[in-house]
Amino acid sequence: MQTHLFSYRHDNAEWVLEIKANDETDAKARLRRLAFASYDGVLVTKVPATLGPAAVLATWIRNAAVTLMTRFGPGRHS
Repeated sequence: MQTHLFSYRHDNAEWVLEIKANDETDAKARLRRLAFASYDGVLVTKVPATLGPAAVLATWIRNAAVTLMTRFGPGRHS
């Protein structure tokens, strides 16, 4: 896929939007679909593919630790 660039103005500034697509037609079709997009949140980090398994494991461990601390940590009243 190629990265296609689209520009727009907002708050008196010019911004560029990157769209990954097969060709110009595909890029424009994807751009039209943005009107139907849903907000997923804020990007925290990008993980290189070579670190993928390690990142998945680290995330799993962090989530498990948070879950355990929430259930059994200080301030927990039964």
